[in-house]
Amino acid sequence: MEKQNRGPITNVANATLRTAEATKVSKATVERISKEARESQELYGNPVFNLKKRKRSKPVTGLDDFDKCLLRRIILQFYERKEIPTINKVLSEMRERTGFKGGRESLRKIVKEIGFQYAKLDGRKFLMERYDVQCLRTRFLEKMQNVRENGRNVIYLDETWVNQNYTVGKCWKDNKCENASGIKVPSGKGGRLIILHAGSAEGFIPNAELTFTAKNDGDYHRQMNHEVFEEWFRCQLLPNIPPTSIIVMDNAPYHSRKVDRLPTMSSKKAVITEWLISKGAKPTEKMLKGQLLEMVKVYSVKIKNTYVVDKIAAENGHEIIRLPPYHCQYNPIEQLIWGQVKSFIAKRNDFKMANLSELTKEALDTVPPENWENAVRHAEQLQVEDAAKDILIDKYIDSFIVSLDSSDEESSDEESS
Repeated sequence: MEKQNRGPITNVANATLRTAEATKVSKATVERISKEARESQELYGNPVFNLKKRKRSKPVTGLDDFDKCLLRRIILQFYERKEIPTINKVLSEMRERTGFKGGRESLRKIVKEIGFQYAKLDGRKFLMERYDVQCLRTRFLEKMQNVRENGRNVIYLDETWVNQNYTVGKCWKDNKCENASGIKVPSGKGGRLIILHAGSAEGFIPNAELTFTAKNDGDYHRQMNHEVFEEWFRCQLLPNIPPTSIIVMDNAPYHSRKVDRLPTMSSKKAVITEWLISKGAKPTEKMLKGQLLEMVKVYSVKIKNTYVVDKIAAENGHEIIRLPPYHCQYNPIEQLIWGQVKSFIAKRNDFKMANLSELTKEALDTVPPENWENAVRHAEQLQVEDAAKDILIDKYIDSFIVSLDSSDEESSDEESS
């Protein structure tokens, strides 16, 4: 107000009145708080204020994998149209297509998480996908093209969960009926049922379903761990799929337990020493932990990065191909099939945990093989299209010189046009 007035509205010498007007409280309240501060200073030497710590709102960064996949496609579509993607342009399209509630800073964190960085062109910054992420996608698409050409059977697997109180977001109700208030949903999410399954263009794999109730500890990943997954993989999946199948999965930690795990700083010195000796090294007793870990770096280069489930699959004549990070659109079960299963459950759920397991089995049985065939065809079509688009995008980016910027900061004039 004083800036607009181009001068003080209240006398600057009257600090009490100015404080009252600035904070929109009474002058008496300001005087009382000041008196308490003076008395506290006299008693304890320092003023004591009973102020509550301001709670800052958290950035809106909790997008699910589906929306992260969509965000990636939105950014890459700018290149397809031969436009330079900036954070404001992407933010505007995300809000229009997904109802994204976050701002620039939230979106900035998400695009960095899914593998984008900032590049400069003529002093202006824009978003560009990291080359390592591009390489992972290219490698996956090339492998899947080779699989299709050789006519090999492809199995897609994934995990999901359903909450006890899961239901439809909207429903019809009769406004003429006084007692009609729609579905009465219990408060909270209730218990959680974890579902692990796999399928192909012919439908769900017979006898491969695994459902179990998660413990109520706030994190279902503690129950969906590598012990559970590897047991299911060995005993339920592999015996029920055709010989020499290709198994497509994501990079979840419980899918990716290494055969030979490297020692870390949290490992005991004895464990590190034993590991080094097993690799042919000759550590001495006088070596410090840091020195041992430096030796681990040297010998780790010689180790092939092999995962336990990959080894199990290979021993049974199968091959695993892992999805590139945040590319769930290439997995039909994650992209489409789970949506059909959850829609069936939402419409029929009675919010009783005892009945949720049977309802889930019923939902899985209602997905016909034709839906699986269509979902797989859709995923394969996306793979073919994206392989072609990557070539066009690469040519477009190569047409101008860019410099990579390691900083997340954008200049204030980045969105001037």
